[in-house]
Amino acid sequence: MLYLELTTRNGRPLAYGAAVAPTDLRPVAPRPKDFDAFWAAKIAALRQIPANPVLSPADSGKPGVAYATVRMDHVDGTRVYGQIAKPAKVGKYPAVLVLLWAGSPYPVQKPWVTDLAAQGWLALNTEPHDVLPNESPTYYQNLPERLRNYHNVGQDDRDECYFVEMYLRGVRAVDYLAKHPEWDGKTLLVMGTSMGGQQSLAVAGLHPKVTHLIVNVPAGCDLNAGLHGRQPGYPNFTKDNPKAMETARYVDCVNFASRIRATSLVAMGFVDTVTPPAGIWTAFNLIKGPKEVAPMPESPHNHLATPEQQRPYTRRAAEWMDALVHGRKVEVRKG
Repeated sequence: MLYLELTTRNGRPLAYGAAVAPTDLRPVAPRPKDFDAFWAAKIAALRQIPANPVLSPADSGKPGVAYATVRMDHVDGTRVYGQIAKPAKVGKYPAVLVLLWAGSPYPVQKPWVTDLAAQGWLALNTEPHDVLPNESPTYYQNLPERLRNYHNVGQDDRDECYFVEMYLRGVRAVDYLAKHPEWDGKTLLVMGTSMGGQQSLAVAGLHPKVTHLIVNVPAGCDLNAGLHGRQPGYPNFTKDNPKAMETARYVDCVNFASRIRATSLVAMGFVDTVTPPAGIWTAFNLIKGPKEVAPMPESPHNHLATPEQQRPYTRRAAEWMDALVHGRKVEVRKG
């Protein structure tokens, strides 16, 4: 990947990106030999804890859509919180798990699941943190400092790394959907943007029930990049700390990618400096299942991009989801 930034006379920066044989990109650091054993042990420990799901129904705000908040027990005495929506009519529906982007913890918004349910999805959206899903702004402002700087937690220790617990939340959520009586048993999509894409790549690599994956500018790819002449990105593990670089290998999405058998759509922005495209291409190259790339040559990170810059992703994601919710096979485009 090539990145060029120019500054105009009025001080306005202009960024340009290009790719040269990006499908040849490979990880900068080897996968840990005990990577699979580490995650198998974590998932086994998770499943020793009953989920004990508790649903609290509420008004969906949409005719024909049933809605509830959900709470499940999780590792280390924590909880998984989120929201779920589905068509009000009892039936069998394709399932989708929506995972969230980075930032200090924030509340979920009903339309993130009710809009999907109105289209015919069994839609679950979970918090990446052990926080309630729909409280007042004061609640989120008063959360402990640790939760506002979670990306730094446990960088020195793979067992304490915050992202381990976060990825396991996604595994718990997929377990829940896979046992839901109204899942159609065929389509289980995991999707997310930025840190939501990071979680999605990890969960798709950890859970064989995931059939489809849609990610936009996923974070967490090639976390040792700064040691090897590539641009590092979020969550920006400390490259000068050897312990952090070792821990990073256990949560790096490139090391989950080779385990992914789901049909996958992956998008990257060529001028994205938050989640650099080289790492995302690297993860994409390692995915074993059917896959399609959605390059966005003019796009920075999603929150800085215009709708037009993100169009290669949003158009294809919409086409994929329309096919899946109507029971059609996704047409995976090559090249």
